[in-house]
Parts: sequence; structure tokens; C-alpha cells
Amino acid sequence: MTQDPWQSQTPPPQNPLFDHQQAGPQGGPAMPPDPDGFFTPAYPQRMQQQMPPQFNAPPPYAGGVNPYPPPIEELSSDEEPPDDRMIYRAPPRQRNIIVWLYLSLAVLIIVLISVAASQFFGRQETKTAVVTISEQGTTFSGRTMIVRNESVFQQENVSDVRYSAEEGSAVSRGDPVCTVYSTGFSPRELERLQSYRNSIKDYHKVLLNAATTPDAQLARLETMVMQRAQETQALVRGASGNLLNQEQLLKEAIASRHTYLKQKYIEDTKLTRLYDNENSQLQRIETWTKQFAAMDNGIVSFYTDGFESALNSATYQEYTPQEVRSMLSGQIPKSAERPKNAIDIFRLVRQFDWGALMLADDLNWNPVVGDQYRMLIESFESTTVMVTVESVTRSGGELMVRLKANSAIEPILYTRSARVQLSKSVITYAVPASAIINQDGLIGVVVQYQEGPYLVPVEVISQDATQAHVVPVNAGHLYEGLTVRLF
Repeated sequence: MTQDPWQSQTPPPQNPLFDHQQAGPQGGPAMPPDPDGFFTPAYPQRMQQQMPPQFNAPPPYAGGVNPYPPPIEELSSDEEPPDDRMIYRAPPRQRNIIVWLYLSLAVLIIVLISVAASQFFGRQETKTAVVTISEQGTTFSGRTMIVRNESVFQQENVSDVRYSAEEGSAVSRGDPVCTVYSTGFSPRELERLQSYRNSIKDYHKVLLNAATTPDAQLARLETMVMQRAQETQALVRGASGNLLNQEQLLKEAIASRHTYLKQKYIEDTKLTRLYDNENSQLQRIETWTKQFAAMDNGIVSFYTDGFESALNSATYQEYTPQEVRSMLSGQIPKSAERPKNAIDIFRLVRQFDWGALMLADDLNWNPVVGDQYRMLIESFESTTVMVTVESVTRSGGELMVRLKANSAIEPILYTRSARVQLSKSVITYAVPASAIINQDGLIGVVVQYQEGPYLVPVEVISQDATQAHVVPVNAGHLYEGLTVRLF
């Protein structure tokens, strides 16, 4: 097989310098020779680097090379040419935290502006409010002198007192209360009287034993006495009934028997002499005694404090706050002092008519005459009663309120001075403070009726910066659920 010259396998001698010049920079493709010398290498002194031998490289290709490319196949009109382009995918964007912060801040500012705008325009639209019912309570305290409708009975030169009524008992007009013995009276006078009566009793027994015929009237009277005695004994042992009434019935039965015996033996001279001795001794004793009876219905008490004449229903209106302050310290007015040799025997207290003189702690309080309060009396046993303001006096930096009560007297029968608390609960109507207006000196609220707005006069009970508690001047003109205008 003949070979062409270009197919010879013996390589021609090569010049290293020439090879270096023919090679491109950085080992690139060899440049064609330049016989005219117009192109010279950029680095003529650089030697071509020797590539290290590849020991594991595959053997060189020894086959033939087809210099002709394959024919291009024509595509039909229905087919699209294949897309050999690569799809470009952009890398993910890195979101910046600062951007998110700015966005969040912007959203927050928008929300705040929206809320402020809604509140502003909402207030402009809210022009009315609804009336609601409420309960207001006020409390005032102070020191008080109790005033009772009572009368005190006094007696001079007293040596002894014998009480017929019991302490704290209710008496009627004319009931005996006590017997007072004056100075000079001796208990031996009573002993002599009792000896005369014992003699009369013993002589009655002698006369009755000497009688030969039975006495039906006397037997009936003695039976009545025994029956009353048994009934009284049953009450003492715990049976139900009124012991005072039963004791009075027993006394009447004994007196009836005694009167009958006196009339039966009226001709007996010895018995007549004994009766005369008894009457003489009674007259002698009466020169030293004085009987006290109830002058009116009420409660009798034998404990006094010296203020009975000073503080009663007839005199308590005359005192000033300074005089009441002195009485609170224990000083009795000179006009009410008892005589030097007199003592208080008892006092008669009438029911359901008493009062109090109160020195208030709060000088800014403006009590209204006729207002009612619940008064709590702070004592050993706290008592609550209803009182009415009767009059008010301001003097010398003191506020004195005169109070009137119409309740039972027993809870304060032994109380003269005490601390009290006055409380008052008022049903009011609550409206916003901006609903109160003053039109030509008339304080009121404007109510939205179906016919239109009307001014309703009110009295302001209390008021703060946001709410007011009022009551209508005319009852029924303001009630719960009405709509009032705000200003």
C-alpha cells in the first residue's frame, strides 16, 4: 500500500525554538509561521513547558477519521425543531430583615392612624347618653347628747326611800312609785306600827275562835285569799301570767277580809282601841313621809345623771354649739343645777318622743331640714334608729344638728352622750357630667323625647369629672332609659 507524503509516519525534525514560536501563549494553538516577521511572540524568551508524561493514558486512536458531517434531516412542517437551549433558573433572592422591619412599621402606623381617626369621628358622632338608675350613700359622724322627753322628781332632806314600782317598768297615770321619808324619821316608828298591826291580827284570831256560829261571808273571803295566794305562788314557780296583776289581786283580797273583820267587831272596845293606836301611828309617820305617784304614762327609772332638767323636749332648742360642747365634757348648765340639799328620787320617761344634739365632724356638710337619716349609736350595744333633721346651727366654727326621733325609748334609756353615724341612701339617676347644663341659673339635663328636646330641671346629688348623680326636681320627669344630650 502506497502512502502519500502527508501520511508518512516518520515525523520531520523539529526545532524547539521554532516550536516555541509557533505555539500560542499559555499553551494555546500554534500560530502560523510568519516569514516576513510582522508578528513576533509576546514572550520570546519563555520556553514551552513540558507536559508531564501520562502513564495511564489510553492508546491513541488509530482508526480513520470521517471528514464529512452527517447529512441534516429535514423536519416536517408539523414537527418543531428540538430546543437545545438550557433553561435558566435564577438563584433565590435573599430577603433583607431591615426591609421586613420597615414594612411592619408602616403597617403599624397605618393601624394607629385608623384607630385614632375612628375614635375622633366616633366622638363627634356620640352626642347622647342613656339615663341609668343608681343608689347614692352618704355617711356623717359626730358626738351627740341624747335628749329625752322626761321629768325628774326631787326631794329635799331625804333620809330613806321605799320604792313601790320596779326599775324600768311601765307605769300609768296615778300608779304609786315610791315613798320618801324625810330627815328626822326613825325606823323604830315603822316597828311600832307593825307591833300594833300584829296585836290586831292576834286579837282577830281570839275573836274568831270564840265564835259559835259559822260565818259564810268570812269563809268566802278567806277562800278568796287562799286562792289568790296559790295563784301567786304558781306564777313565782314559773307559770304563765302577770305577776304584778296577781299581786294586786292578792292585796285586794286581804284588804277585803280585813275590812269585813273591822266592821264585824266594831262594838268591841279592845279592838277599837287597837285600831286607834294604828291610825295614830300612821298619822305620825305621815308627817315624815311623802308618796310619789306617776304623773303620766311612761317608764320609771331611779337612775339619773343630772342632765334631766337641762336636756329635755322643752329646753334643748335653746342651746348653742358651744354649750353642747361643754355638756359633752360633763359640765351641767347652771340653770339646771339641783338645789343643794335635794336629791333625785326618780324620773319618768315618755315613749316615742326623743331627740339628739349632734356636733358634726364634717363642717362642710350641708344638712337639709326634713331629711331623714339612719342613726347608728355607738355604745355597748350599737343601736340603729331613724331620725329627722329638725334644725341646723353654725356658730364659732361648730356645726350643730338637732335631730328628732319617734321610736321606742328603751334602747337609749340609760345613754346620755355617744358617738353616732348618720347614713342616708338616696335613689338617684346617673348621667354623664357633660349632660349637666346651666341655663339662666336653672340646672338640668336636655332629654330627647319623641316630640323633641326638653330641659328637665334636676338637683345634683354628687358629681365627679365623668359622671353625675341627679334627682329630678319634679317627680316623674326623669326616669331610667331616657336619652339625654351631651355637650
